[in-house]
Amino acid sequence: MLKHPALLQSARSVNRHTLFRNLAWTAVVGWTITIFILSSMSGPEIQAINVLDVWDKAAHAIAFAAGAVVLAIALRISTGWSWMKIMIVGAFAISLFGATDEWHQLYTPKRSGADPLDWLADTIGAVAGVIATRFVYARFQRNNLPAPARA
Repeated sequence: MLKHPALLQSARSVNRHTLFRNLAWTAVVGWTITIFILSSMSGPEIQAINVLDVWDKAAHAIAFAAGAVVLAIALRISTGWSWMKIMIVGAFAISLFGATDEWHQLYTPKRSGADPLDWLADTIGAVAGVIATRFVYARFQRNNLPAPARA
């Protein structure tokens, strides 16, 4: 059993990091499952749940921006990668998922799949999501830095 205060603090920090990492990846998996379920719905079913009457391309961009945000956070917590690498990998992965989503919709009744404009909206959302995450994260980090020591 750990009894030294520094070791206890270190163990708490590791447990907190593991918890946040697991939550971040759970959010990524949850997002992918949600998109898959939505892509499995027919056109009329999608229209029925679109209560805000959001433009199709905007809905794609918003949904894939959300995926990019959770993926960027998960990558930041899990890797030692630079923000540039996280943004490139994150945007590429979410855009690729958008392409597979369009392919999936080809086999969904009453849906038109393989729409290049839907995939473009997915990609624009992915890029916007990783960029926004980078800047919000940087601002959060800047606001939580200790004040400089005064001489």
